[in-house]
Amino acid sequence: MTLRAIGLMSGTSCDGVDALMLELQHPDRRHVPRVLGHVHHAFDDALQDRLRAPERLGIADVSALGYLLAQRYADAVRELPQWESAQVVGMHGQTVWHCPPSRAGGGVSHTLQLGSSGALAQALRLPVVGDLRAADVALGGEGAPIAPIAHWMFTPPDHAGRLVINVGGIANVTLVTESCDDVLAGDVGPGMMITDALARHVTGGSHAYDRDGTLSTGGQPIPAVVEEILAHPFFSRPLPRSTGREDFGADTVAGLLQRHGHEAGADLIASSLEATARAIVRAATEELPGVTELVLTGGGALHPGLRARVQAMAAPRPVVVHHDGPLAPQHHEPAAMALIAARTLHRLPSSLPRVTGARGPAVLGHVCWPGGQPGG
Repeated sequence: MTLRAIGLMSGTSCDGVDALMLELQHPDRRHVPRVLGHVHHAFDDALQDRLRAPERLGIADVSALGYLLAQRYADAVRELPQWESAQVVGMHGQTVWHCPPSRAGGGVSHTLQLGSSGALAQALRLPVVGDLRAADVALGGEGAPIAPIAHWMFTPPDHAGRLVINVGGIANVTLVTESCDDVLAGDVGPGMMITDALARHVTGGSHAYDRDGTLSTGGQPIPAVVEEILAHPFFSRPLPRSTGREDFGADTVAGLLQRHGHEAGADLIASSLEATARAIVRAATEELPGVTELVLTGGGALHPGLRARVQAMAAPRPVVVHHDGPLAPQHHEPAAMALIAARTLHRLPSSLPRVTGARGPAVLGHVCWPGGQPGG
């Protein structure tokens, strides 16, 4: 069977949403699917600012943002060629808070991703799978990382030992093994979240990130800054573990600037990149067994300085960046959401208990079907 699925991902960078359409041979068959189209739909500055400071949102703001994001997601989908031919849409939603068991301290575990699946289903007249993390959290899992099932499905069987590294706002890794049941994964620390915030600070808000490494060129890591980032309690937690803006967001950056804001901007950004590279390579060389190659993906894979640092520290293991297909830097997260949506539509589980720590596998998300009359 052939199935077309659209995936939507707006990550912790809060800069916009990626929409991608996949053609899958079967949602439960390991293969490299065709990417039929991809678009990035940027969020305006005001929306980005609201999403980056969720602790300042009131309940009315949270409610309104769910519907506003659905509108933005629909706009992105409509830019895809032949989007109407899709059978399902997978909407990750915008994470504004994530408190899994490793953070809840015995209290109630919870997670919140904004985006109304009902509003999106009505806008597109397609079934939408949303609220993808809740079922795993309800089973005692971290609810993250969510993409390892896709990393395994999209990797040919003869590539066991591949470490897929997603460098988004947060960096997470997946060790692809022969059997899906043996896959290991987890968040390893800040990806580009701190670097992006420092880029905005250094440029007075004129740059949202360190495009092509221009802001960090010539910068030298400051040992005290690197060690301060890596001293965060998150790094003492064993896998499986997950993190987000709660650990490495605005408060962390404000503290760094309070103590080290007198340092040169290029050096501060180089320090953040160094901390990210060390966290990635520590996972590849110390925390996970049998890594034979590193595949960098996510927006951070496009940063030449970060890529060079990872290559230098991970040698002799090769470090690869795919330029097309479902593991390409801007493709892999929405591709994972498309796969999960297709699996949910067929009542197939997509969580990996060994990865998240859950009591068992879960079919992820709920399906919202469009109602009413077309165009209504």
